[in-house]
Amino acid sequence: MSNGGITSESVPNTWTGREVTITVPAGIAGDLDQMNRVIKNVMTELGHPGCHSGFDLRFRQSLDFVVSPKGDVAPGIAQPFLG
Repeated sequence: MSNGGITSESVPNTWTGREVTITVPAGIAGDLDQMNRVIKNVMTELGHPGCHSGFDLRFRQSLDFVVSPKGDVAPGIAQPFLG
């Protein structure tokens, strides 16, 4: 069967090692519209705003907690973005 002349030697190996970990809070992870915005924004940051193929996107749901000096536990709060 022909593959149109495409061989592993003719395709540049530029996409290896392209694992990207994205950590999102549960409220965003459960909202498809917000997740689509997250993916678009991440891909724009990576210089590929119109395509995510070739990247190994890994999503983690943030479950961070902060412990006070007294031992009180509270959900972690993200730091505000600057700029």
